Amino acid sequence: MTYTLLRRAAIVMMATAAGPALAAVVTFSGALGDATNTALVASDLGTAQFSDDLAKANNVALYALHVSVDGMVGFTSSGYAAGGTDPYFTLFRGLNSATATFVASNYFHALAWGGDFTQTEILSAGDYTVAIGTFVNLSFAENLGSGVLADGFIGLGDPRFFGEGAYTLTVTLPDTQTVPEPAGTSLTFTAALAALWASRHRKSATPNEGR
Repeated sequence: MTYTLLRRAAIVMMATAAGPALAAVVTFSGALGDATNTALVASDLGTAQFSDDLAKANNVALYALHVSVDGMVGFTSSGYAAGGTDPYFTLFRGLNSATATFVASNYFHALAWGGDFTQTEILSAGDYTVAIGTFVNLSFAENLGSGVLADGFIGLGDPRFFGEGAYTLTVTLPDTQTVPEPAGTSLTFTAALAALWASRHRKSATPNEGR
């Protein structure tokens, strides 16, 4: 019985000492109408345009995203609720626009409900490009069912959904790191095991009563 408790205590203490798993969080934010926003390009991936609301609504913000390990990746938009643009999000695998291929978008949410969204994707480790625009400026790669990021976007961003043009996208990434525990944890663990072992040893060495 004591040996079973000893094993269980060891398992619990070792799990505690390992610490909780961490998840990396990355946030992309800015405004599609901000001429100082260096992430912006036009729908054809040329220089971003700011001449009028239609031009601004067809700008797209591009960001590099690195996924360090395979796993579930979460994407959460929060800019629309604060008066920002009705977002159209697109994810491509790769950083080179000539070879980056379409992975996912918020197409179904954008068409059915619009506004801020939360979605998850199971992604393999590697580099990705995140694109954020205004509804419904989707990529040609998605629209045609084939192609790459360099093909650009269809240019149907609607000024009526532009709002103030701001966007915020929070990305939650899987991470294999753990929080290191203080050195005292391992000492406590060792002392506890020693105490349990000593207790078991003393009981096994005690003569049975009545012999």
